[in-house]
Amino acid sequence: MNDLRVLASILRVGVVVSFALALAGAFVPGQVGTASAVACIAVLVAAPVLRVGWLTVDWIRDGDRRFALLGSALLLVLASGAVVALR
Repeated sequence: MNDLRVLASILRVGVVVSFALALAGAFVPGQVGTASAVACIAVLVAAPVLRVGWLTVDWIRDGDRRFALLGSALLLVLASGAVVALR
């Protein structure tokens, strides 16, 4: 259960960081604002991926094969989508 508290803390930090980056992206002109907006989107995409990865590792440790397999399959789909998008 302690692992889930750490994950919750990390995700809370991600919310605050993405909010700050979104504000900067909306109100700071020029390249800094654009970079801030792009970083905000990156944080918003990375947070659920981190959560699924964290939970998949947790499920593997707990021996829950079904959820570990589903989490691994989801991460595989995300990774293959990233590979296709980058080509």
